[in-house]
Amino acid sequence: MVNIKDIPAEVRWEIAARSATAMTGAYGVFFERALGDKYGEIVKHIWIEGGKEAKGLAEKLALPVGDAREVDEAWGVLSQVLYGQEITWETVEEGKDRAVDRITGCPFLNRHREMGADARGIFDACQAYAKSTVESLNPKYTQRFESAMCLGAPYCESVVERRSG
Repeated sequence: MVNIKDIPAEVRWEIAARSATAMTGAYGVFFERALGDKYGEIVKHIWIEGGKEAKGLAEKLALPVGDAREVDEAWGVLSQVLYGQEITWETVEEGKDRAVDRITGCPFLNRHREMGADARGIFDACQAYAKSTVESLNPKYTQRFESAMCLGAPYCESVVERRSG
Protein backbone atom coordinates (compact mmCIF):
# COMPACT_ATOMS: atom_id res chain seq x y z
CA MET A 1 0.00 0.00 0.00
CA VAL A 2 1.30 3.46 -0.92
CA ASN A 3 1.23 6.09 1.79
CA ILE A 4 1.32 9.85 1.19
CA LYS A 5 4.65 9.91 3.03
CA ASP A 6 6.06 7.59 0.34
CA ILE A 7 5.65 10.37 -2.22
CA PRO A 8 8.46 12.94 -1.97
CA ALA A 9 7.32 16.42 -0.85
CA GLU A 10 8.64 17.98 -4.07
CA VAL A 11 6.48 15.64 -6.17
CA ARG A 12 3.38 16.33 -4.05
CA TRP A 13 4.03 20.09 -4.38
CA GLU A 14 4.42 19.86 -8.15
CA ILE A 15 1.18 17.89 -8.47
CA ALA A 16 -0.73 20.31 -6.22
CA ALA A 17 0.60 23.39 -8.05
CA ARG A 18 -0.20 21.92 -11.46
CA SER A 19 -3.72 21.03 -10.32
CA ALA A 20 -4.29 24.51 -8.86
CA THR A 21 -3.24 26.23 -12.06
CA ALA A 22 -5.30 23.87 -14.23
CA MET A 23 -8.49 24.63 -12.32
CA THR A 24 -8.81 28.14 -13.78
CA GLY A 25 -8.75 26.82 -17.31
CA ALA A 26 -11.12 24.00 -16.53
CA TYR A 27 -13.77 26.08 -14.80
CA GLY A 28 -13.29 28.89 -17.29
CA VAL A 29 -14.28 26.75 -20.24
CA PHE A 30 -17.54 25.66 -18.63
CA PHE A 31 -18.55 28.70 -16.60
CA GLU A 32 -17.97 31.12 -19.44
CA ARG A 33 -20.47 29.18 -21.54
CA ALA A 34 -23.01 29.23 -18.72
CA LEU A 35 -22.52 32.81 -17.55
CA GLY A 36 -21.72 34.55 -20.83
CA ASP A 37 -20.72 38.20 -20.42
CA LYS A 38 -21.02 38.05 -16.62
CA TYR A 39 -18.24 35.47 -16.36
CA GLY A 40 -15.27 37.88 -16.55
CA GLU A 41 -16.57 40.19 -13.84
CA ILE A 42 -17.44 37.33 -11.50
CA VAL A 43 -14.05 35.66 -11.93
CA LYS A 44 -12.24 38.94 -11.38
CA HIS A 45 -13.94 39.39 -8.00
CA ILE A 46 -13.10 35.81 -6.98
CA TRP A 47 -9.43 36.44 -7.73
CA ILE A 48 -9.48 39.77 -5.87
CA GLU A 49 -10.69 37.89 -2.79
CA GLY A 50 -7.96 35.29 -3.30
CA GLY A 51 -5.31 38.00 -3.37
CA LYS A 52 -6.45 39.23 0.02
CA GLU A 53 -5.12 35.99 1.55
CA ALA A 54 -1.53 37.05 0.79
CA LYS A 55 -1.10 39.06 3.98
CA GLY A 56 -1.92 36.12 6.24
CA LEU A 57 0.36 33.79 4.27
CA ALA A 58 3.22 36.30 4.37
CA GLU A 59 2.79 36.68 8.12
CA LYS A 60 2.89 32.89 8.61
CA LEU A 61 6.11 32.72 6.58
CA ALA A 62 7.58 35.85 8.27
CA LEU A 63 8.12 37.53 4.89
CA PRO A 64 9.08 41.21 5.14
CA VAL A 65 6.80 43.62 3.22
CA GLY A 66 8.01 47.07 4.26
CA ASP A 67 8.91 48.53 0.86
CA ALA A 68 8.40 47.84 -2.86
CA ARG A 69 11.36 45.46 -3.11
CA GLU A 70 10.18 43.41 -0.13
CA VAL A 71 6.56 43.35 -1.31
CA ASP A 72 7.71 42.22 -4.75
CA GLU A 73 9.91 39.49 -3.28
CA ALA A 74 7.15 38.29 -0.94
CA TRP A 75 4.71 38.14 -3.86
CA GLY A 76 7.24 36.06 -5.80
CA VAL A 77 7.79 33.63 -2.92
CA LEU A 78 4.05 33.23 -2.37
CA SER A 79 3.48 32.72 -6.11
CA GLN A 80 5.98 29.88 -6.21
CA VAL A 81 4.62 28.32 -3.02
CA LEU A 82 1.07 28.38 -4.37
CA TYR A 83 1.64 27.81 -8.09
CA GLY A 84 4.99 26.03 -8.35
CA GLN A 85 8.31 26.72 -9.91
CA GLU A 86 6.90 27.10 -13.41
CA ILE A 87 6.40 30.75 -12.56
CA THR A 88 9.70 32.43 -13.38
CA TRP A 89 10.81 36.04 -13.52
CA GLU A 90 13.74 38.37 -13.38
CA THR A 91 13.81 41.63 -11.50
CA VAL A 92 14.92 44.43 -13.81
CA GLU A 93 14.52 47.32 -11.36
CA GLU A 94 14.23 47.40 -7.60
CA GLY A 95 14.14 50.06 -4.95
CA LYS A 96 12.25 51.14 -1.87
CA ASP A 97 9.40 52.74 -3.85
CA ARG A 98 9.36 50.69 -7.07
CA ALA A 99 10.20 47.20 -8.35
CA VAL A 100 9.83 45.96 -11.93
CA ASP A 101 9.84 42.29 -12.93
CA ARG A 102 9.71 40.50 -16.24
CA ILE A 103 7.73 37.32 -15.79
CA THR A 104 8.85 34.78 -18.38
CA GLY A 105 7.11 31.63 -17.20
CA CYS A 106 3.44 31.39 -16.18
CA PRO A 107 1.76 28.15 -15.12
CA PHE A 108 -1.72 29.57 -15.78
CA LEU A 109 -0.76 30.43 -19.36
CA ASN A 110 0.84 27.00 -19.76
CA ARG A 111 -2.31 25.18 -18.55
CA HIS A 112 -4.55 27.28 -20.83
CA ARG A 113 -2.36 26.44 -23.81
CA GLU A 114 -2.31 22.74 -22.90
CA MET A 115 -6.13 22.73 -22.73
CA GLY A 116 -6.47 24.66 -25.98
CA ALA A 117 -8.25 27.47 -24.12
CA ASP A 118 -8.02 31.11 -25.13
CA ALA A 119 -5.42 32.60 -22.80
CA ARG A 120 -6.46 36.22 -23.42
CA GLY A 121 -9.32 35.73 -20.99
CA ILE A 122 -7.01 35.22 -18.02
CA PHE A 123 -5.49 38.70 -18.08
CA ASP A 124 -8.23 40.60 -16.23
CA ALA A 125 -8.39 38.02 -13.44
CA CYS A 126 -4.59 37.87 -13.19
CA GLN A 127 -4.30 41.67 -13.03
CA ALA A 128 -7.01 41.83 -10.37
CA TYR A 129 -5.33 39.07 -8.35
CA ALA A 130 -1.83 40.57 -8.61
CA LYS A 131 -3.01 44.03 -7.57
CA SER A 132 -5.07 42.62 -4.70
CA THR A 133 -2.11 40.49 -3.55
CA VAL A 134 0.31 43.42 -3.53
CA GLU A 135 -2.16 45.75 -1.81
CA SER A 136 -2.89 43.05 0.78
CA LEU A 137 0.81 42.64 1.51
CA ASN A 138 1.25 46.38 2.04
CA PRO A 139 -1.57 48.87 1.35
CA LYS A 140 0.99 51.62 0.65
CA TYR A 141 1.88 49.82 -2.61
CA THR A 142 0.00 48.79 -5.74
CA GLN A 143 0.73 46.73 -8.85
CA ARG A 144 0.03 46.90 -12.56
CA PHE A 145 1.10 45.02 -15.67
CA GLU A 146 2.73 46.96 -18.49
CA SER A 147 2.64 43.92 -20.79
CA ALA A 148 1.27 40.38 -20.65
CA MET A 149 2.19 37.10 -22.30
CA CYS A 150 -1.46 36.03 -22.45
CA LEU A 151 -2.09 39.13 -24.59
CA GLY A 152 0.78 38.27 -26.94
CA ALA A 153 3.80 39.98 -25.34
CA PRO A 154 7.08 38.06 -24.94
CA TYR A 155 6.88 38.54 -21.15
CA CYS A 156 4.67 40.07 -18.49
CA GLU A 157 6.15 43.28 -17.15
CA SER A 158 4.93 43.88 -13.61
CA VAL A 159 5.40 47.16 -11.75
CA VAL A 160 5.04 47.30 -7.96
CA GLU A 161 5.19 50.87 -6.71
CA ARG A 162 4.23 53.17 -3.90
CA ARG A 163 0.71 54.54 -4.29
CA SER A 164 0.51 58.21 -5.06
CA GLY A 165 -1.27 60.51 -2.71
